Amino acid sequence: MNYCDSLFNNNEIDPDKTALIDLNNNQSLSFAELRKKTLMLAAWLKKQGIGPGETIGIHLHNGNEMVVVHMAIQFIGAVSCLIDPLAQVKNLDYYIKDTGCRLFITHLEPQALDKELSGLCSFVFLHDVEMLLAKEDLELEKVETMFKWDPQSVSYIYYTSGTTSTPKGVMLMPSNHENFFRICDIYWQPVSKESRHLCFVPFTHGFGSVFLIPLAIRTGAQLYILRSFHPIKVLNAIDKFDITHLYGVPSHYKQILRLPDSASVIKKIKMAFCAAAKLEHQVMSEWKELTGLYLNEGYGLIETTGGTVWRVNCDPRGTGHMGELPDKSLIEVGIMDENFDLLEYGETGEIVIRGKSVMKGYLNKPEENKRVFVDEWFRTGDQGYISSDNQLFMTGRIKDIINIAGIKISPFEVEEVLNQHPAVSQSIVVAAEDNLYGEVVKAYVLKKADTEVTERELIRFASEHLINFQLPKSIVFLDKFPLNNMGKIDRKKLKNQETVNI
Repeated sequence: MNYCDSLFNNNEIDPDKTALIDLNNNQSLSFAELRKKTLMLAAWLKKQGIGPGETIGIHLHNGNEMVVVHMAIQFIGAVSCLIDPLAQVKNLDYYIKDTGCRLFITHLEPQALDKELSGLCSFVFLHDVEMLLAKEDLELEKVETMFKWDPQSVSYIYYTSGTTSTPKGVMLMPSNHENFFRICDIYWQPVSKESRHLCFVPFTHGFGSVFLIPLAIRTGAQLYILRSFHPIKVLNAIDKFDITHLYGVPSHYKQILRLPDSASVIKKIKMAFCAAAKLEHQVMSEWKELTGLYLNEGYGLIETTGGTVWRVNCDPRGTGHMGELPDKSLIEVGIMDENFDLLEYGETGEIVIRGKSVMKGYLNKPEENKRVFVDEWFRTGDQGYISSDNQLFMTGRIKDIINIAGIKISPFEVEEVLNQHPAVSQSIVVAAEDNLYGEVVKAYVLKKADTEVTERELIRFASEHLINFQLPKSIVFLDKFPLNNMGKIDRKKLKNQETVNI
C-alpha cells in the first residue's frame, strides 16, 4: 500500500475534475494536475538523493503545496514527518534531531534560521517549492513505479502537542492507514464524488492528512482548504461553494452558531463532524434545531490513526457519548482499571484500544512505550465506560481527574452542571492545589451575553446538583478561553490564567 494509491490507481476518478481548492490564494488543482505535480516533486526529491526510508520534515500551513509535498514524499517511499507550522524556530532542532531528518521543508524564510539550525540538515523553503511546481517545462526524470511500502514499516510521523511534556513522535504504518480505511468505509457515511469537504483543521495534526485528504481523493470528491479557522471565512465558504461536509472541534461550532444569521447558511451542510474534544450536549441540540441534522462525533487519537468509534446520524445520549463500538475484527475497545484488568459493562476506567489501527509506538521513547502498552492494549489516558448495549462514553482525561483527599472527581460531571445555569455559556473545571485536601475543584467560566451571575450564586446553583467535594472552591470568569492551533482549549495556559478579563 502507498498513501498515493487512490490518486494514481483509481480509474473511476475524472482526471479533469477539480480535486483541491486552496481558498488562501484561490488556486485549484485538478486530479490530473495533482498527479503531475506529485510526480514533479517526487522526481526532484529523488534528484536530491532522497531515497526510501529517509525522513523529510514538513513544516507547512494548510494549502495545495502541503498536499503535494506529503504525497510526493510518500510516492518515493520516504517518511513524512509532519510538524505544527506554528512550531517556533527555537524548537525545530528538537524535531530534526529526534527524527534524523535528511531534508526539512518549511514555510519560514531563510533569514529566520540561525547557523546552528541550518547545519543540522538541508532546508527547502516554501517559495522554492512553489517555483518548482509552477514550471510547466520542467524536464522530469523518469520516476520509477510508486514505492510499495512494507505494511509494518514506519511511513509517517506525527507529533503530539507537547502541552504537558516533550512532544512525542507517533509512528504510523501503512497497515494502520489501511485498517483505518476499512473502518471509515463502514461507519463514515454518506460520502460520494459529489461531496465538497471543507478543511481548516491543521493537516499536521493528523485529521486532515490521515482522514480528509485520502477520503476526498478515494471518493473523487473536492477538498476546499483554509489555512486556519475563522468563523466568517468558514461561513462564506459554505455559502459560496455549497460545502456539504464540515469538520471541526467544539469551539469551532460554537463560534459558527454565534454568528448572526448563520442558520440559513449552515442548513446547506449535509454532514458535520466534531472531534478532538468533548462536545457539550447543548451544542449538539442547538445544531440539530437549526439544521435538522445531527452534529456527529467520534473518538480516536493520532496514536490509533484517528477515529475508532463513530456516532454518526443518531441521537446522542448526552455529553461524552461517542457511539457504538466497531466490530472487533476491525478494532477492539476496552476499559481497564488501575491494575490493568479489563472491566465489565458500566464500570468506569481507562479506555484502551488494540488492533491494526494502533501505532507502532512513540519515536525514541522506549520507556513511554512500555508505559502505554499493556498486552498489546494501548492506554489512551482517557476515562470512560462501555454501556451494556456496546456504546462508548468518555467521562474525562485520567490526568484531569481531580483527587480530593482520595476522592476522585471527574471534571466532566461538574462542567455539565455548571453549563446548565442560564448565564453560563461554557465552563472548564480543573484541579487546584490545596494544603489540606491536596487538590480541590476550580472552575473557569464564560458568561452568556447580557447575563450576570456571581461566583457565590453559581456555587449555590451547583450545590443543588453536586455533593460537597464536587463543588468549585473558586470560579474565575473570563471572556475567552486560550486555544491551541487545533482550536482545542489549552488547559495548561488556562491554569495560569488567574485574572478576570471580562
